[in-house]
Amino acid sequence: MKSRPDHVNILGIDYAILYFEKPSDVDVHRRESLWGQIDYWTRAIRVYGDGAGKPADLWVTILHEVLHGIGDGMGLEKFSKDCDDSMVDILALALTDVLVRNGWMAEGLLEA
Repeated sequence: MKSRPDHVNILGIDYAILYFEKPSDVDVHRRESLWGQIDYWTRAIRVYGDGAGKPADLWVTILHEVLHGIGDGMGLEKFSKDCDDSMVDILALALTDVLVRNGWMAEGLLEA
């Protein structure tokens, strides 16, 4: 992939975005295999993405974790780490779709 973000600021807090080749390495505690994880303690978003998958899929994962960060920062229980992730998945997919369809996301960020 030509370009992947390496950090994001969520409500004034900087988070590093870290990429892993194995889903089992995404979990900061190495207890389960994950697509993505936001870790508030280390201020990192950890993402499974070795560059082999579709770039839009990677963005859905990143936005999913950003939504968790926004929800946590705003005290929105429906977006907490313990929520039903299906709603967060749908919103992340919808946001990615809007960004791509409207040309708001730079072309280079979606090229493999």
